[in-house]
Amino acid sequence: MPRSIFVSYKYGDADVQALRPSGGGLVSLVPTTARHYVDELTRWLDANDHIYKGENDGESLAGFKNETIESKLRDKIFGTSITIVLISKNMKDPSMLEEDQWIPWEISYSLKEMTKNNRTSRTNGMLAVVLPDRNGSYDYFVKTICQNGCMTWYTSSTFGIISKNMFNRKSPDTFFCTNHPNSGRVHRGTNHSYIYPVKWDDFITNMNWYINIAAQMSQKVNDFEITKTN
Repeated sequence: MPRSIFVSYKYGDADVQALRPSGGGLVSLVPTTARHYVDELTRWLDANDHIYKGENDGESLAGFKNETIESKLRDKIFGTSITIVLISKNMKDPSMLEEDQWIPWEISYSLKEMTKNNRTSRTNGMLAVVLPDRNGSYDYFVKTICQNGCMTWYTSSTFGIISKNMFNRKSPDTFFCTNHPNSGRVHRGTNHSYIYPVKWDDFITNMNWYINIAAQMSQKVNDFEITKTN
C-alpha cells in the first residue's frame, strides 16, 4: 500500500558510514552525510510507489526565518502518515537546547493530530532508523548483549521526545532472560515502542515490512504512553 512519508534527519552529520554508489563502484571522495542516506531511501520509496514528502536535496531552508521554516515543514508533514527519523551519531547538537533544534519539532508535529482547511492529519506512525557511524558501528545506539540476541538501545543518547516514545507500551510484553547481563526483563515482539527502532542494515532488507509496523502502531495509539512535546 503506497504511503506518504516524511523523513527527519540531521542534514550535515558526516559521522556515518560511507555509502557506495547504487550501481556499485568506488566510494565517492565526497564525505557521506545523513543526506546521502536520505537519497538512498527516497530512491527506494519512489520504486515502491511511496510518496516522499521531506526536504529535497539542494532545497535548503537555512536562509529563511524560523517562522517560514516552520510553515514549510508543517506543509510537508501535514497529510503524511509515516515519519522516519534517521538516528545518526551527531544528530543532536549539545550546545543548543533541544527545543531550539528542528528534529524534535518535526517529531512533535508528526505525533499530533492537526486540522487545516477542514482536513485532519492523524498521528503518524513512526520509525527510528539507526545509521552506522563512520566505522560501520551501531554501538553508539544499540548493542547485542547476550547469546539470546537481547539488545540494549541507548535511548537516552538522543532527543527526549524520541527516547520517551520508545519502549512506551502501556502493557508491555516482556520475558525474563537468564542470559541477560543484569538478569532483567526484556521486551519482545514488534509492539514495544511507538517510535519503532531498527538498524539501517536490517531496514533496507525489508523496508515495506518495517513501514507496515509503523502503520499498524498508528492504529493503536491508545496502547502507548505518547509524549508529543520534547
